Amino acid sequence: MRQNPALANADITVVVTSCSRHDLLARTLESFAIGARVIARATTLLFLAAALPCQTSPAGAAPQWTALFNGKDLGNFDIAYASHPVDGRPAGAMFEVKNGVVHTYPGQEAGSTQPSAYFQTREAYSDFVLHVEYKWGDKKFAPRMMRLKDAGIIFHAYESTPNNWPHGIECQIEEKDVGDLWLITTQADVATKNVPPLPGPDPLQDHSPFYAPDGRVSAQGDHDKYVRIRHGANLEKPGWNSVDVAVRGDSAVYLVNGQVNMRISHMRKWDAASNSWQKLDRGKILFQAEYAEISYRNIKIRPVQESDPK
Repeated sequence: MRQNPALANADITVVVTSCSRHDLLARTLESFAIGARVIARATTLLFLAAALPCQTSPAGAAPQWTALFNGKDLGNFDIAYASHPVDGRPAGAMFEVKNGVVHTYPGQEAGSTQPSAYFQTREAYSDFVLHVEYKWGDKKFAPRMMRLKDAGIIFHAYESTPNNWPHGIECQIEEKDVGDLWLITTQADVATKNVPPLPGPDPLQDHSPFYAPDGRVSAQGDHDKYVRIRHGANLEKPGWNSVDVAVRGDSAVYLVNGQVNMRISHMRKWDAASNSWQKLDRGKILFQAEYAEISYRNIKIRPVQESDPK
């Protein structure tokens, strides 16, 4: 475009904004002329730009949580035994909801023989952050009287098995061992180190490797087996504790009281039809009652965000 010589002496103020329509108006005013007459003070017209709405994306809102547990009942969960029943009670009798809390083994005498059970979502989930809070009770039940208090969360559950835990990935909630990884007919890549056997009441802990960010990454888990990777640190405290599981596709991060205690990647499930391992990136979520008194509350889920731990 040929420049109008009259513009050289024009007192023009141009305001450039991030809005494309504002930019266009500013450029138009900068070179606007009608014959020999030039608008000498385009500044007086730039109020028009301010009057035009600028279409920009709103600031990122905080992710919205959705309650999985409504605080009143377990009506939106499926409930099942993970062991053989010991009497005629339904699996739902292993749980009681009161004052916004799920309590396991309500009314059962400490030391009595009890089954294991779980309540599980009816929907499958992917790419999420799961939050739950828990607190131990005083009771343990046979046949686990000599073991640590135990419970947990299984996510990406992809296959149910009668009187057993569904196949999936577990974030263990065990006394002093919160954040352990259990691979139940699944595989995942984990950075680990080996240590000498640890003395304690639970033989399943003695020879398992533990998670270490600077450890050697290798595939763990096998078909029709339970494989355990111990947590990185004991982050449990007395009273109520929080567990968060941040899942991106086939990778997951466990947080205990807000601190990372496990990272896993390339989660895989066993596909019997193809006799091979396949990517595992979605599934149902369940919460365990495993021979110890525990309470759950504030169970909620939201979409995973870029800012969540990786």
